[in-house]
This record gives sequence, C-alpha cells and structure tokens, in this order.
Amino acid sequence: MRKKFLLCLAALLALWGVGTTAAAAPAPGLGSYLQVTGYDPQTDYMDAMERALQDGSAYALQVGAIYEQQRNLKIESLRLDIPTTSYFTDYTTAAEILAAMERDRQPEPSYTQADLDLLSRLIYAEAGCTWIPDWVQRMVGSVVLNRVESEYYPDTIREVIYQPGQYAPTWDGSLNKTPDARTVANARYLLEHGSICPENVVGQNSIVTGSGVYRSYYDSILGTTIYFCYL
Repeated sequence: MRKKFLLCLAALLALWGVGTTAAAAPAPGLGSYLQVTGYDPQTDYMDAMERALQDGSAYALQVGAIYEQQRNLKIESLRLDIPTTSYFTDYTTAAEILAAMERDRQPEPSYTQADLDLLSRLIYAEAGCTWIPDWVQRMVGSVVLNRVESEYYPDTIREVIYQPGQYAPTWDGSLNKTPDARTVANARYLLEHGSICPENVVGQNSIVTGSGVYRSYYDSILGTTIYFCYL
C-alpha cells in the first residue's frame, strides 16, 4: 500500500516538474529526495501558493512547497529582480506561512522612526492638550509636511522643524516632552497618508499670516486661536 502511494505521489510530482534527486532545501512534509526541475513561466506561483494554503492540510503544505520551489527556480532562471522565499522551510503551518506572506506584502514605510518621533514631539508641543481634537493635531503636522514639499522651505522634517525662528518648541524645551499615544498615532497617520490640507497651507500661528486663513481653531480653555494660513 505504501509503495503504491509513493508511486502515485511521484507521478503527481512529475506533473509539477519535480524530480527525485537530492534537494538543497527540502520543505516540511516533503522528502529530502524531492527537487523541482521545471516551472511554468506564465504561472503566478505566489498566488498558487496562497490558494494551496487555504486548505491548511499536510497535503496543501506539500503542494505549496512545490510551488515555492518552482517560483524560486523561475526567479533564478529568468534572473528576475525579486527575492526568492523560504516560507515552507521557515514555518511549519499554513497559518504561519500565510501570515508571513501578508507581512511581506506590506510596503516599506516611506519614513523613518526618527521622522515619526520628531513629528510626534512637534505636534505634542504645539497642540498636545488632551481636549484639542485630532484634526487640529493633524493640521499642525500637515503644515510641517507641506513645508517639506514646498520650494520655500527645507527638504526634510528635521530641517523644517529646526529652521531658525520657526518653531518655538525647538528653543523653549517643550520639544523634549514625550508625546502620548494619540499624538503618535496622528503623526503616523500623516506620514502614511500625507497632509490633510492644501499644499500651499504652510503657516501655523496665533496671528493671521501669508495670503489668508485656510482654517482656524479657537481653544476655549486657553482662550487662544491657532490659524492655519496659506503661503
């Protein structure tokens, strides 16, 4: 019975371009004697791997491992500028592999941790009171991001914030305060989604500046107003 099963499995694997010579990196559930020897140039093997894993069974893992080997062979043979993977050797369950594939699909952040920390500190120093709504915090951060994109200001978040004579927290010490989770979340939102106001809104002051006011916020507790102004 076992012999008949192995013969059937060998025949099935042959359809996928799998030989019986020693493999360099066998996957869980596959014998070390299996090695992919062919691939279909038209097949999206990442998609095939995901579809196979939906089953979650040991057989699905075997099929997915074959697809991954074929994918890697395709990448190496065609010299594609994409990384090979080792999901089926690094993980042991379908759920773990699918989770790893999902993580790898996430785009690399376009900002650094230093950017997030500094923008969060600036927003917190400028509008960190617990009663100030999220949109005001995001407006403060948006002015910074708009300045980075403007030809009239420096090109990085750090340079914009530390530009001489611009942001008081850089010289009064309030930039050193640790921002709360809400402020960090608002800063991260801006870094991931961009400014929430028109690109020519580059002023944030307690007085009207530039060519006019885009939006303002009156703080009834402090009795102050923040004006967000056009260039």
